[in-house]
Amino acid sequence: MEISSSLESIQENEEEFWATTFRPRDWVIQRIESMIEKIISDIAIGIPPVINSVSNASRKEESHSGYDVRNGIIRRKNNKRDIKKISFLGSKSTRGFVIFVRILDICHELLIQGVTATKRDIYYKDVQLFGSQHTVDQAIEELACLFRVPRACLNVTVSAKGLVAGNLKIYQKDKSLLDCTAISSMGTLIPTMDLIENILFFPFFFNVIYHYMNSENSLMATFQYLLSSGIFERFGPCVLITGKGYPDIATRQLVKQLSEYRKQHESKECEYENSRIEIPILGFFDNDPYGIEILSIYKYGSQAMSFDNGNLATTNIKWIGLHCIDWKRDEICRTLYTGKKAEMQSLCYRENMDLLNYLKSKIMNPQTWL
Repeated sequence: MEISSSLESIQENEEEFWATTFRPRDWVIQRIESMIEKIISDIAIGIPPVINSVSNASRKEESHSGYDVRNGIIRRKNNKRDIKKISFLGSKSTRGFVIFVRILDICHELLIQGVTATKRDIYYKDVQLFGSQHTVDQAIEELACLFRVPRACLNVTVSAKGLVAGNLKIYQKDKSLLDCTAISSMGTLIPTMDLIENILFFPFFFNVIYHYMNSENSLMATFQYLLSSGIFERFGPCVLITGKGYPDIATRQLVKQLSEYRKQHESKECEYENSRIEIPILGFFDNDPYGIEILSIYKYGSQAMSFDNGNLATTNIKWIGLHCIDWKRDEICRTLYTGKKAEMQSLCYRENMDLLNYLKSKIMNPQTWL
C-alpha cells in the first residue's frame, strides 16, 4: 500500500463534503506502517522525506466548512487546497514533520497494544517535543482527517465530562455495567462510544433533556436540583443529560446514539407489528449567545470537528427553552436588577414557577418547540 493512497482518495472523491468512516484496527495500523515505510524508503535512497497531510485550518477559517443542506449539519468541504506537504528539510516544517511522525508512532503503539489514551496522555508522552496541548490536538485531528476516520479509530479518546441519569443501562466492553437508573443526585459519567458494548433502554417513551449553565458550580446545582426534585417520578421514564457547558465528544456521541434509536412497538395487538416510535430529543438551554451556541453544536456540529460532524450532530433535537417570550411572561428579566443570573437558574427556587413546572409546560406543548 502506497503512502499516496490516502491522498488520492481525497483527490478522487468528487463529493462536496467530507465524510468519515469507522475503520477496523488492522486497516489503520496498515496505513500508519505504510507511511513510515515510505519515509524510510525515501531516506534510504537519499530523497528528503515528505508527508502528505491535511490542513485543519477549519478551526480558524469558516471557508473550509459549509452547511450541508441535505443532512442539516456543518461539514468540512472537500477542497484539494486543504492538502499540504510536510517536508523534513523544510525551513519551517522540520519540527512539524517530527511531531507528525511521533504522533504516528504513539497511535501505532496504542493500536498494536489494544489500549487507548487521551490527548492529554499523549501530550505528556513527549512534552519537550510537543510544547503545547494545542500542537497535539491539531496533529491528531489532521491524522484523523487524512485517514478519513473518527478520532476513536486512532485509539485516542477524551476525558469523561458529561453526566447522564435516567432509564438506561450502559454495558461496557470490559463487562462492567453503568446503571444510570440508580438513584443518585450526581449522575453517571458518560463514557466514549469505543468503550460501550451496548445501551439498554427501559422506557417505552422518554425525553432527553440537556441544560447549560455558564459555570460548573451552578450547572451542578441545577442538575442536582432536577434529580432531587423527583423529575423521573413527575415526568415518567426519561433520560437527563448534561454536557456541563460546551459538550465533549462522548456526550455528543451518546446524544447521537439516542437520537437514532427507535423504540419498537411491543403490543401484539398493534396493526403494524414492526412499527417504531421516534424518541423525542428535547434541549433545554439558556437564551443567551452561549446557550444558543451550545444548542447549535448539538444540532449542527462544531467548526473544529466539521470533518466528523456526521457522527456527532443530532439534527432532530428540539429546543424547548428558554425562549425570548419566557423572559417577560415568567418575569425572568426581573432577576437582572438583583444581580443574579437571568435565565434557567432563576427558575430553580421560585414558589410560583419552578424549573420542573416550566419543563412540564414546555414538554406538554410540542407546538412551542423550535
